Amino acid sequence: MPPIPPLPPLPPVPPVAVPPPPLPPGPVPVLPITSQHKTALDACEKRLAQMDILPAPRVYPKMMQPGTYGRDIIVQTNVFGIEVHKEVSLYQYSVSIKVDISPTKEVVFTKKGREDFVVTDRLDKCNTIFYYAVNAYPDFFKTPENVLIYDGQGLLFSTVDLFATWDSTSTKHKYIILDGVETGHKELEKISCIKLEVYPSKNPRIKFTAEELGRRSCDRNIESVNRAYHQILELALSQQCIQDTSRCVVFEHGKMFFFNPLADGYSRKDCPDVGDGKIVVPGIKKTVQFIEGPYGRGQNNPSVVIDAMKVAFHKEQLVYEKLNEITGVDVCNGMTPYDRERSTNVIKGLDCYCTYLGRVRHMKIEGIHHEGPHTARFLLKDDRQQTVEEYFKEVRNITLKNPHANLIICNEKGKANFYPSELVYITKNQRVKISQQTGNQSQRTTKEGAVLPDVRQRLIMTGKLAAKISNDNPILNGIGIHVCEAPLLAKAKQFPPVTISKLPYNGGSYPSNENKWRFNQFAVPATPPEIWGLYCVGTPLTRFSIPMLQQFTQEYMKMFRDKGCNLPDPTEIGMLLQSEVESKLAFCAEKKCRFLLMITDDAITCLHNRYKMIEHNKLMIVQDMKVSKAHSVIAAGKRLTLENVINKSNVKLGGINYFVDDEKKALEEVLVIGVGISNPPPGTRFMLQGATTVNPAIIGFTFNSRESQAWSGDFLVTQAAQDTLAPIEDIIIQSVTQYKKWHNDVLPKRIVVYRSGTSTGNHGSILALEIPLARSAISRFDKAGIPLVYITVSKDHTFRFFRDNLNVNIGKSSASTSQSGSRPAPAQLRAPDMNIGPGVCIDQGVTNPACKQFFLNSHTTLQGTAKTPLYSVLADDTEASMAALEHMTFNLCHLHQIVGLQTSLPTPLYVANEYAKRGRNLWHQANLEDPNLQTETSELNRLMVITERIAYQGCGNFLDRRINA
Repeated sequence: MPPIPPLPPLPPVPPVAVPPPPLPPGPVPVLPITSQHKTALDACEKRLAQMDILPAPRVYPKMMQPGTYGRDIIVQTNVFGIEVHKEVSLYQYSVSIKVDISPTKEVVFTKKGREDFVVTDRLDKCNTIFYYAVNAYPDFFKTPENVLIYDGQGLLFSTVDLFATWDSTSTKHKYIILDGVETGHKELEKISCIKLEVYPSKNPRIKFTAEELGRRSCDRNIESVNRAYHQILELALSQQCIQDTSRCVVFEHGKMFFFNPLADGYSRKDCPDVGDGKIVVPGIKKTVQFIEGPYGRGQNNPSVVIDAMKVAFHKEQLVYEKLNEITGVDVCNGMTPYDRERSTNVIKGLDCYCTYLGRVRHMKIEGIHHEGPHTARFLLKDDRQQTVEEYFKEVRNITLKNPHANLIICNEKGKANFYPSELVYITKNQRVKISQQTGNQSQRTTKEGAVLPDVRQRLIMTGKLAAKISNDNPILNGIGIHVCEAPLLAKAKQFPPVTISKLPYNGGSYPSNENKWRFNQFAVPATPPEIWGLYCVGTPLTRFSIPMLQQFTQEYMKMFRDKGCNLPDPTEIGMLLQSEVESKLAFCAEKKCRFLLMITDDAITCLHNRYKMIEHNKLMIVQDMKVSKAHSVIAAGKRLTLENVINKSNVKLGGINYFVDDEKKALEEVLVIGVGISNPPPGTRFMLQGATTVNPAIIGFTFNSRESQAWSGDFLVTQAAQDTLAPIEDIIIQSVTQYKKWHNDVLPKRIVVYRSGTSTGNHGSILALEIPLARSAISRFDKAGIPLVYITVSKDHTFRFFRDNLNVNIGKSSASTSQSGSRPAPAQLRAPDMNIGPGVCIDQGVTNPACKQFFLNSHTTLQGTAKTPLYSVLADDTEASMAALEHMTFNLCHLHQIVGLQTSLPTPLYVANEYAKRGRNLWHQANLEDPNLQTETSELNRLMVITERIAYQGCGNFLDRRINA
């Protein structure tokens, strides 16, 4: 990034005292989310009001100087600086585009849509109509001296006041009537009345200058930030792609894809066909960020962060052709029930269209009929029956080429109709949903997107040019924006390796080897169960036998004992059929068995959730592994696989495999809480069975109550899609209570919370509502308040970081394998060698100028390019230095216990996410076993009943151990 003139320092934020909330007059139960509190924000606000606590100021904690721990290094980024050279004024307007499709029906084109086809179709039509009007009415739009920034829907910015000459007493709105034929758009030709209206918004004029950007776009006081600057930059950088709908498509959150990639500089290997009528399309995701920039603390500079993307899209082709690709055979003679079911999963929900009526007619695919046009009949108005084939021949004068191919069921205006697959086309520009992918295809698509750092850098630069984010962009030039050609280099710290130890402090330490480690003996062996069993569950075709099971059992017990746990011989081992599992596990629980190791056939996928429900109900630990893994242990001598299984067993039984050498005692007398969230997939707020069947969010949480480096936890069920966590009080109270239980009723000296499921946009709500609720929970134990550190963790961002010498190293590697200096074979380029390694921390330059933030790459990247988590400190009563927080966080990323590798997230948060997943699995299983759980009269009651049924609260010592290891 070229030097940017220093901007005036951010205005000081007056200190805001945030005393611990007062203790409520008496124990008050946490306020549940009821029908009167539709969102967690409402529930949090009412709960605070109930305790007579005002929402806290939306102010970030004070900034700290960059950390000093580790050695200085430089990393490459994907951040491009933005300079503003002009002083312009921008006026905001609202745009409304409506069409009359009948005397009684009107369609609003500027209405927001969700489905890909609706979004792109409206964007295309709105652009066509708007820019035709701009050219047709230059006097009003003040062209060509004016610069217009249009979002393709209802938002418009202009550098000239469009209504400056209008009479101040008149209503300021421009109303334009167009004939669709005038626009030249094929699908608008038959629309005779298009109504375009432009009128001023209520927002004032925006002074767009470098000084105003630096002063108004970022502040510790979140409410003083003017988001319009962010919005204007986002739109200005997207204008070329928004307008050019024939070349590219723009989706939410700055995602844009290029459908003629070879012409835009991509190579053919960047857009492979992945089968099933799907192709990978390259693109970028860009976000505007206000960062410190090269001058560090106290500065504020705009930038655009660009990351490469590869996403699978459905091809625009005949449905008949797509079905051929999905099944791998010609479907002209009909499909088998299996192929029909498999194909339905791929095409259901897609928009499609037909043109045989002389116009484009859009529909949504609902399924595949079991008959074809030759045999499928329908009733005519005169009560005669006619086949679909006869109808198209006699009425439409179309002879079907494949009359035996299955009909497609389509939803059209709420009615199910049947169409020949050879006459219906898949609409273009539709992304492939997860539900429309097979497992193998999903892996292939993911692999295509997981590119090595050098390839990602090339894709980023190619996408930047394809999106015309460059200095020859007339719109950017018109408002004085200059985008730096080269990405920013950032200062970073490389932390030294963490030491693994058998004791938490100064005891028999040994460093990890190449960021990996193994431990011959457990630091704390589990108390062995007196009664335990080992079973193999399979079918008559399962490739496992009693002798093999006995061999595995002997190897399992030997390694377990060698590591320090005196495990007795199993009470019973045996082979089971799937139908025998239920009764056998009930028998084991009745005999006071406390641990079972189940080796399950890979083909049996329905038992895992059942195991976990039995484990919950019988308080009997059930560990599950696959037959293929057990077979690799005894047939191929996979000692590491067996070691991982035993490590998991020791943790489940209450042991600790190893410690991190916490030489600074950062975790001593500290309660660390992780909070993770499992939200339902988009569009599944309610399940398909009916609108009354709720699909909730699951909040998993963990705490180090028993030992400073060992985590246990629980989960609870709540409403989905919440910005704040109304149940944070319950989480804090349960965590502190468990801590006191194991520390002779002594409270921790500090509480540190790592919380996922957040974005920068909801920081304000968390500061104002969620953190005060957390403090109120703490105040129940100590009126003076225990110091709280509250850190949100996100991987849902666009930043990427690369080795500074990446290109140099690739050149050296190439020289050693090729005299021509060409790139070496892919097998020689390993992701761990090309990515930044564990312990790379960036806390300046690319961070938010107003927020105490740091990026920490704690893990070894095994494939693709590293995705470095972003940590934002939203509360810090300890005023800890950046170095202290970063060092503690890095240590916490080494406590996974099961494998000798770092995790990308701190272990308490990693384990909390696993508890959330466990809760999701138990929720599914509980609904299968008892459909009456969904018959409660209100959503609140359903959530309460389900939480009581499946959570670990009340499950004895399960709260004292990591049951989901």
